[in-house]
Amino acid sequence: MKINGSHTTTYLLIAILITAAILRFNHISQPLTDMFSWRQASTAMMAENFYRRNWNIFYPEVNWTGPGPNYQGREFQTVTYLAALFYTIVGQQDWVGRSIAVMFGLWGIFALYKLIRRVWNEEYALVSAAVMALLPGSVFVERSFLPDPAMVALVTTCVWMLVAYSQTERLRYLILASLFGILGFLTKIPGLIIGIPMLYAMLTILNRKRMLHPKKLVTIGVAAVITLLPVITYYLWARHLSLSYPPYHFAGSGNWLWDYGLENWFNEKFFLLQLGRHLNGWMWTEPIIVLVFFGLFLHPPHEKADSDQRLGDSQKAPWLFHWWMLAFAIYYLIGAKELVGNPWNLHLINPAAAALAGNAIMAIAALTNRIARSRAVPSASAASLVTVVVILLSIGGFAHWNLRWIYHPYAQESYTLGLALREISPPDELVITMANDLGDPVAIYYSRRRGWVFPPAKPDKAWGELPEDDQEAIRLFHELQNQGADWLGIVNRHKKRIWNHHPMLAEHIERTCELKQESPDWFIYRILTPEKLTQLPASE
Repeated sequence: MKINGSHTTTYLLIAILITAAILRFNHISQPLTDMFSWRQASTAMMAENFYRRNWNIFYPEVNWTGPGPNYQGREFQTVTYLAALFYTIVGQQDWVGRSIAVMFGLWGIFALYKLIRRVWNEEYALVSAAVMALLPGSVFVERSFLPDPAMVALVTTCVWMLVAYSQTERLRYLILASLFGILGFLTKIPGLIIGIPMLYAMLTILNRKRMLHPKKLVTIGVAAVITLLPVITYYLWARHLSLSYPPYHFAGSGNWLWDYGLENWFNEKFFLLQLGRHLNGWMWTEPIIVLVFFGLFLHPPHEKADSDQRLGDSQKAPWLFHWWMLAFAIYYLIGAKELVGNPWNLHLINPAAAALAGNAIMAIAALTNRIARSRAVPSASAASLVTVVVILLSIGGFAHWNLRWIYHPYAQESYTLGLALREISPPDELVITMANDLGDPVAIYYSRRRGWVFPPAKPDKAWGELPEDDQEAIRLFHELQNQGADWLGIVNRHKKRIWNHHPMLAEHIERTCELKQESPDWFIYRILTPEKLTQLPASE
């Protein structure tokens, strides 16, 4: 398949970006009730607190650990701070955070196109960008109020700039690589694993140009130190915050190989079953899995670059995306539980997956072209182009049919519970919520109140499930009562579960709380003050 003319290339790239935008803006105004509601609600709280309470970007704060301050050790708040700035113009709207993620996602596709254009060639760059635009996991993550779309876009741009510097030796590219790297690694620290393919690309290109001399390496080394210093400094600060304020939470902690031990990792088979469910169910789906698999074993392209670049094979880094996959494999070996438990983290592998799938698609197109030529079919190149289009349409159709369930509003009852709590409670009162998923703060977020999830977040306990011992659950509830909790909101499924399986906790709630509102989806109780409790008859 050969694409002729810069205008044709430009039009195709624009069409890819428009398609990507249409897919990502789908359901853009949906409340934060989809499969990623937990992380999105927590992210949205930090944007809300910048907007309403404190504009200091170094103090990210959530609302689900009591009256506050609720500062947490989090990644640098690139996305939430931008959202807060836009709130000053349009007000606090869920679509703002989603739209910022979409814009980063579109930039990431463009950056991937420019990167592949430099390390492979134009045709492969366009096809791979189209795969990234259609990739279901990419579409869904890049319309979610999360830091991952920004991180992936920024580190992809960093790789692009470093490759450009290695090829052209223009200092401005190295400066831009450092700036994009700083912001990308700050936005989410796992982006650092892309240092492995970056190192491969730089060494490969400079070696082929016979420029691996000390002066060049010192220049790049200084840029690397300048890039890493602010990242290390910020995350030391984030660690300090996590140790200073309850619930003493450092984002992503507790799910790593050193927390569980290698033996437990082996017993869980490295969580490969869960990973397979994510890849097959929504992130890639079967067609992409097959293409990525074959792309891994295909030789990357070795063709002359476009004339405007004047870069031959000697200045390419053809195995870049294989090294990207290797870097992710290393990341997975130490962080499998974190990756499968919080699957938006898997987005970091998507640029490499799109490139390898694009390589496989181009190989199929080339095979089609050879078969057509061997049979003397007119317009053999047109046949290969049709093959690419059919594959891409199949990917888009099949993949996005599978995405329907992931858009489902799983936390809808929690959302309406939060709205009801906002209506019934004064702004300065504290709420306890039990959302569709225990530990999900989405009801607190939509209540615009502060409070606690139940069970409350504690660093040494699992707070995504009720304690088996009712006495322990009552003790935790009583702690929150003593800390000033005013309201209790429970979605119906947990109300039934408590009343059927935790009778002592149910009795405690009925004795110490007064039912104020109910619906088929939720129940809202007013928590009685100690003074009112002492006035109750002994039988109560």
